Amino acid sequence: MDIPPRPGYTGSDMRILLISPTHYDADGALHKTTRYWTSGVTLPYLEAITPPGHDVAMVDELFYDVDLDAEADLVGITAMGPQIKRAYDLADHYRSRGIRVVLGGTWVTLTVEESLKHADAVVAGEAEDVWPELLADFCEGRNRGVYRAPRRDSLEGLAKIDYTHLPLLKYDAFRSSWLYRMYFHWPIVFSRGCPHPCEYCAVQTYYERSYRTRPVDEVIDDMRTIKALGGDRVLFLDDNPIARPDAAKELFEAMIPLKLKWAAQLTINLARDPELLDLAARSGCVSVSIGLESINQDSLESIRKGFNRADRFAEDLAAIRNKGIQVIGLLMVGLDGDTVDTFGRSLQFLLDNKVTFLKLFTPCPYPGTKYYEDMLAAGRIETGDWGRYDYGSALVRPTHMSADDMMDGFKHVYEGFYSVPAILKRLFPPPPGNFVETMAYLVANLKVNRYLKSNENAWATIS
Repeated sequence: MDIPPRPGYTGSDMRILLISPTHYDADGALHKTTRYWTSGVTLPYLEAITPPGHDVAMVDELFYDVDLDAEADLVGITAMGPQIKRAYDLADHYRSRGIRVVLGGTWVTLTVEESLKHADAVVAGEAEDVWPELLADFCEGRNRGVYRAPRRDSLEGLAKIDYTHLPLLKYDAFRSSWLYRMYFHWPIVFSRGCPHPCEYCAVQTYYERSYRTRPVDEVIDDMRTIKALGGDRVLFLDDNPIARPDAAKELFEAMIPLKLKWAAQLTINLARDPELLDLAARSGCVSVSIGLESINQDSLESIRKGFNRADRFAEDLAAIRNKGIQVIGLLMVGLDGDTVDTFGRSLQFLLDNKVTFLKLFTPCPYPGTKYYEDMLAAGRIETGDWGRYDYGSALVRPTHMSADDMMDGFKHVYEGFYSVPAILKRLFPPPPGNFVETMAYLVANLKVNRYLKSNENAWATIS
């Protein structure tokens, strides 16, 4: 897309195109969808911290086509996971046209030297303290190459984004369709980082196990903005919004009068603090995504996630469900404590404990993590094709089975979990007070059932 200059454009300001790329499917096609249940905030946040005078356009390639012929002075691309291959390809394309390119994000921060081969500059770390400086340098013809952000101690006073500019929000549909209003979850940020030591996790590596929360009144102000736009469902984009229970309790207490419904990704520790769990339910929590990772304690210990305690999972999940909260289970298969019999036991566990929805993963050695370094040293990484780092490919050679065994078991768990009898067993009877949410998840489960029948092995696109 062209980036039209603002009135009064002098030539010293820049036309900036911000891109969140999609990823490649296994056949090389660009993965696309027409509707998504939430939206990222990185692009509108970059827009918000861009100094006045520059012209900013943004595009999320999951929905929209990127204009490869766009007239721009600077292209900024942020990516993670399997997006990175597409990000590099886009960066190489724009640079071949003489357009300057900046890359940023978690993956880029952990692979600065490699990423710099595809860009004029990279932002390593959080952008707010270096993005305006980078733009000033580029306007003056300077370039440091690597713009490494200083460590931030506080999240107070973050720039406010324009929520109507969310790149994956179809605002007209939101205003006109009650079904879309029920479907779309407005993104909100309370914290950054995670203090847990999980060795496979790029987040704790990126943040060096630090954890910070925003002032509660600023988060509540964002929620009031969302309510003013007609939204009543929010999704915490945090990696773990309950990592500081006292701060989370303060937030949930303040959320109760807003009467919002909310979802989040967080740890199983929610179930082990009765006061925290009660406040979560009272403040409107309807579903949580929990990284169970494995039903084998040895597997959990192998990735330094032993705090999960597999022997307590049934008790913990029951406590959450008894509060009327749906559980989306995140499970990795093929870890070092797993054997071929793990797949059947995992599936039975998920059914018996009425897990509402499932996202299954194969071990992914993110560059920059300790897990990557360990697997690289052991010669167990099967591919260096970043486009296949999609959480549904055999990336690491298992210890107690073949890669084919792992993928066959992976498929067995997914298909068994999303079979019609399994769906009915898991969802009914619904958690107390959660009938509407259960019906929504029934539809979602049946859609996955249909999707798996027509898109074999497209595991990474289930979300």
